[in-house]
Amino acid sequence: MRIKMALSVASILVTQNLLLANETTKLDDVQVVTSASGYEQKITDAPASISVITQEDLQKKPYTNLLDAVKDIEGVDIGETNDKTNNGTISIRGMGSDYTLILIDGKKQNTNGDIFPNNFGGAQLASIPPLSMIERIEVVRGPMSTLYGSDAMGGVINIITKKISKEWTGAIGYAKTFQTDNAYGNNDKTDISIMGPLVKDKLGLSLRGSFYDQAKSNPEYKKVYDVNGNELKIKNHKNEDVSVSKSNDSFGSGKGNVQNENWTFGTGLTFTPSENHTIKADFDVAKQKFDNKKFLKLDGKQANPLGTTETLESIWEDNRAGYTDTLRMEKEQYSLFWEADWNLGKSTIGVHHIESANKGRTMPLSSSERDFMKDMKSKYNKKTLDYFYANATPEEIAQFKALMPRDARTLESINTIYSAKYEVPLNNHFLVVGTEYLDAQMKDGIFGMDKGKSNGKKEYYQYALFAEDSWSIVDPLTITFGSRYDKHENFGDNVSPRLYATYAINDSWTVKGGVSTGYKTPKTSDLQEGIVGFGGQGTSPMVGNPDLKPEKSISKEVAVYYEHPNKHNFNVTLFQNNFKDKIDTGTATQSAGAEWESINSDYGEIKQKQNVGKAEILGLEASAKFYILDSLSIKGNWTWMDSKINSDKADTNGRPLQDSPEHMYSTTLDWQATSKLNTYIQYSGEINRFNQRYETTGSSNDADKRYKDSYYKDYSIVNLGASYKFTKDFTLTGRVNNLLDKDFLEYNYVESVINPSGRGSTTHYYDEYNNKTSGRNFWVSARYTF
Repeated sequence: MRIKMALSVASILVTQNLLLANETTKLDDVQVVTSASGYEQKITDAPASISVITQEDLQKKPYTNLLDAVKDIEGVDIGETNDKTNNGTISIRGMGSDYTLILIDGKKQNTNGDIFPNNFGGAQLASIPPLSMIERIEVVRGPMSTLYGSDAMGGVINIITKKISKEWTGAIGYAKTFQTDNAYGNNDKTDISIMGPLVKDKLGLSLRGSFYDQAKSNPEYKKVYDVNGNELKIKNHKNEDVSVSKSNDSFGSGKGNVQNENWTFGTGLTFTPSENHTIKADFDVAKQKFDNKKFLKLDGKQANPLGTTETLESIWEDNRAGYTDTLRMEKEQYSLFWEADWNLGKSTIGVHHIESANKGRTMPLSSSERDFMKDMKSKYNKKTLDYFYANATPEEIAQFKALMPRDARTLESINTIYSAKYEVPLNNHFLVVGTEYLDAQMKDGIFGMDKGKSNGKKEYYQYALFAEDSWSIVDPLTITFGSRYDKHENFGDNVSPRLYATYAINDSWTVKGGVSTGYKTPKTSDLQEGIVGFGGQGTSPMVGNPDLKPEKSISKEVAVYYEHPNKHNFNVTLFQNNFKDKIDTGTATQSAGAEWESINSDYGEIKQKQNVGKAEILGLEASAKFYILDSLSIKGNWTWMDSKINSDKADTNGRPLQDSPEHMYSTTLDWQATSKLNTYIQYSGEINRFNQRYETTGSSNDADKRYKDSYYKDYSIVNLGASYKFTKDFTLTGRVNNLLDKDFLEYNYVESVINPSGRGSTTHYYDEYNNKTSGRNFWVSARYTF
C-alpha cells in the first residue's frame, strides 16, 4: 500500500559551493559541513539529506574503490549489479547508477555517453583519489538537478580532497587482502601523497598516486540437483556428462573477475598572489588494464572471459568479434580555478576538461560483411570452417580471410565545463548565483557504419544559469529556494526549481523537508541516428533514437533529526520520487537501414532506447548512534524502498524500477579499548532483492513467453575489525571480512525456459544471490604519515 507524503512544500537546494572542496570542521564536537549551503552548518541544519564519510572512517575498512567507501550509507545500494569486470555500480534511493553523479572536488566525472557498452560501466568508479588525499566524502541523497543539471537526478557523491598544507606532509599506505578460498584472487593496493609549500604563503604543490592489483578469481559453485535428487550435468565438447559446478563459464556480473590493474597519478598547484585571491591548477590521470585472454571452459572449449576476440573461427561460427586480449579504461583530466574573496562576497571562475576512453574494442562486422557470411554459410550448408576451406573458391577464401584483422573501435567521451559563481551574504539571506557551459563530445567507431562510414562522433552544447537564496526568516526557520535554467542544443529549455525548509525546534530536535525537480537527458550514444551498438558479442545490432525525451522527476522528503548533548543522535527520512518518460530498451520503431533490415532475421528484433512510462519510489531511511560508554558506541542504519513502474510494456509494467532490495541494514559496535587500540564488529545485510527471470510455458512461441518475478535470497554478513596506533605516525589496521564464511556460490535451475532472442528452450541456471561476496578473507593495512 502506497502512502502519500504529507509534506509537499519544501525542497532540497544545495548551493554551488559543492563545486569546491571545503574543510570539515568541528564545533563543540558536532561535525559541520559547507556543501549544503555555502557556509558552515551542522548536518542537521543543511538543506539536504547528507551523509559524511571521514578519512578515519575509510581507514577502518578495505578501500579499493568508491563502492567500498559508500556501501554502509543509508539509501545507497552497491549490489544492484556487477559488470563484466566485476566492478559494481552505485544506486541512490532506488534510482539506478545512471542517475548518480560522481564529483571529485565538485568536478563532474560522469561521461556524456555510453563509452562502456555491453556491461562495462562499473569501471569508471575505480578511478578515484588515493586514500591519503581524501579529506572526506559527502553523499547527498535525492535529486540535485538544480545545481548540476541532468546527471544528478538520483543523488550526488562528492569526493573532497585535502587542501595543500602550509608545511610539508605526506602519507604512504599499503593494504592487502588474503583469501582463504584459492578460487578467489588476492588483491593489494599502495597509495602515496605528499604536499607542501614551494614558496612560503605563495605557491604550494601536491603529488599523489596509487596502484591496485587484483588477481584472477573464478569460484566454483555448488552442484545442482533435480527434484528427484539426481545431480544435474551438462555435455562437454566430447559429449561427456560433467557436473554443473560453476557459473555460466563466464566472468564478471558477480561471478568472478579477471586479473586487472589500476593506477592513478595526480598533481596540483595552488598560487596565492594575495591574501584574498587563490589560483588552483590540477592534473590527474587514471588507467585500468583487464586481461581478456582465453581460458578453458567447463565443456572443454576455449573462450574469452570478457568478450570474444576476433578469430576466423569465431567469425565463421557466429559472426562474433569486438574485443582484443587486453582491455584498457583510461581517464585524463585537468582544471584551472580562480577563487576571490571580495568585500561583498566570494567568486569562483574556472574550467574543467576531462577525457575518458575505452580501449581494446574492435569493430563488429559491417552489413556487407554479414551478407557475405550469410551467403557463405548458406552456400556451404553451415558446415565447419575446414569444410569451407576445402570447398570454397580461392576468391571466397581470400574475401573471408580479409575480414581479419578488425579495425580498432574508438570509444571516447570528452567534456569541457566552464563555470562561474558568486556568493554573498545579505543580512538574513545567503545568495548564490552562477552559470555553467558544457561542451560535450562522444566518439564511437560504430556511429555511421550503417552508412558505410565509421569513427563518427556526436557533439552538443549546454549552458545553464542558476540562483539560490537561503533565507533565515526567523531564528529557528530557514527557507532555501532557487532554480536552474538549462538550454540544451538538442532538447531546448528546462527549468529545475527547488524549495527546502529547515526548522530547529530546539537544540536537540530539527525538522526539515522539501520538494525538488530532477532532469536527465538521454545519453549521447542513444541519440545518434542509425547503428549505435551491438549485443550478443557483436552479433545483434541496436539503433539510436533521436526522438528520445529527457526523463523528469518530482521528489519530496521530510526528515526528523535528534541530537543528545551526550552525542547520541538519530534521524528518520521519508521520501517519495515520481518520474516520467522513463527510458528503457524496446523493439526499434526506426529503420536501421535497408542493408541491415535485409539480414534482420538473423538477430530477431533490432532494439533501441524508448520513453516507455512512469515510475514511483517510496522509501524510508533511518540512522542512529548511541554511546553506551564514552569508549563504546553502537550505530546503525536501515533503508526500506518500494518502487513500481507504470509502463506501456507488459513485461515491465508493475515491476520494481530496479533490482533493488526492499530492505537494507547495517549495524556496527565500536569499542575504543585504549588510546591506541580500536575494535569493531559489523553486521549488515539485505532482504527481498528483486529478480526477474525470463521463462515460458514450454513452447517456443512468442505468445507463451512470460516474465517471472522472484527475489534473490536474503543474506546477512559479519565483519570484525581492529586498528592499533603504534605511534602518532604509524597505524596498523586489519579486518576479517565475512567472519562466518557465508557462502554466496549458490544457484538453482528452471526447466523449460526460453532466452530473449527466441532461439529455443533449455534448462536455465540462475544465481540465488545477485552478487558474489567472497568467503572469509583477511584484510591488512599499514599506514605511515610524515
